[in-house]
Amino acid sequence: MLELKRAQVIGRATYERWLGTEPHEIDAAAEALREFESRHALLSDLDDQGASCAAAEGLSREPLSAVARSAA
Repeated sequence: MLELKRAQVIGRATYERWLGTEPHEIDAAAEALREFESRHALLSDLDDQGASCAAAEGLSREPLSAVARSAA
């Protein structure tokens, strides 16, 4: 059963690495993977992906905040 759980964690990490766009989901996948394999090769990619998505999310919210402030 442990091997099945490990395969699920690696599968989720792989999915988030290639298609993940939500920083909190990417971070959760990385944390789960760290529990099984603290030196897995996907971890650095997940950290990079999470940081990129967080930065993009911050940039996408910035113009909305400016519009909301100017409308007030």
